[in-house]
Amino acid sequence: MTDTSQPPPRFHANFVNLAPTPYDAIITFIDFDPTALPEGQGEPSKPTIRAVAQVEMSLAAVKALIPLMVKMIADYEQNFGEIPAPGFDQLSKE
Repeated sequence: MTDTSQPPPRFHANFVNLAPTPYDAIITFIDFDPTALPEGQGEPSKPTIRAVAQVEMSLAAVKALIPLMVKMIADYEQNFGEIPAPGFDQLSKE
């Protein structure tokens, strides 16, 4: 049984990788840090890419999650304004 007395660990992720299988989806959350020193201030550092969590869900669960996420974004944007998402408009027209 899972211990519910402690909150689950929290991670920062700003990139996600989706991999479908015939029955499930594997969602890998990634922390991508492209930090590099500006030119003339030493050697630029290499980007850090680190998987922080991986979740496997049934395709039905993923499909049920989509409208919940759309509603969450719509509610947020109604209260605080549009969230910029480069390429989002193009994706929604395909």
